[in-house]
Amino acid sequence: MEFRRKLFLSKIFEKRPVLIINTLLHIFSLACSLIFNNRLGSNKFAHAPFNFFWEWLTVFWCVWSSVLAIIYNLIELKWDYEKNKKIPKWWKTFGLVLAVGNALSIVMFTTYLPDQLSKDIPRGPFWWIYSFIWHYVTFPLSLFYFCKFVKVEEKMVYQKKIFLLLAFQPFIFFVTNLFRVATADKDYLTEKGWKKFMVPCFEWAEKGEWFKFFCFFWSGVLALWIILLLLIKTKKRYFPSTLLNEAKKKNKREREREREEKRQSN
Repeated sequence: MEFRRKLFLSKIFEKRPVLIINTLLHIFSLACSLIFNNRLGSNKFAHAPFNFFWEWLTVFWCVWSSVLAIIYNLIELKWDYEKNKKIPKWWKTFGLVLAVGNALSIVMFTTYLPDQLSKDIPRGPFWWIYSFIWHYVTFPLSLFYFCKFVKVEEKMVYQKKIFLLLAFQPFIFFVTNLFRVATADKDYLTEKGWKKFMVPCFEWAEKGEWFKFFCFFWSGVLALWIILLLLIKTKKRYFPSTLLNEAKKKNKREREREREEKRQSN
């Protein structure tokens, strides 16, 4: 019985099952979020500048992360099914940046929780259940996949271009939010009680306080880099074979050991 249990768990945590389960969890979480927020449409999303779906997509960081994760997982499944071993280098970089976005989703939700607990907001069991599954099961499973299966070079973390790559997704998120505010009905952003900016610091840019905004933005990118560094340290400690430079060092040591053994045998 114990042998079967171990075998079952080992099968679950293989590459394809993890990708499939994680993709289904992301889809489930997004569907629950759509259902819950659509129920609030009578006083919030119903007055969105374009339509409900646009508003839902632009104001939540975790929605962005889940949509990208689903696309990433499906392509990973396709390549794994086709036995494609020639994965482009840019795709590995994308997986690395996506992992940071997933980790940020967990951090943002965790820091957001105390505010939710202190306010009398009619969230209900449905919101709490799917939110916890989304942020404490789905995103961690995405990070598990990155740590165990995604092969990257450790030196990538210390390249200058990685800061620009980490800044790309927050920048697009910022521009989208600016566009949302610029095109929204003023009544929607004031009388209906919906926030003008989901990230309050974005208001600095609208007010022309660019120095404060850039300090905040690049401090955020530095925080993302620290998250990335922690993820790489986790890979190095628990899954060293996924770091290409570590794998090369290991293969080199093995070859040297084999040569030494042959030399001694002769």
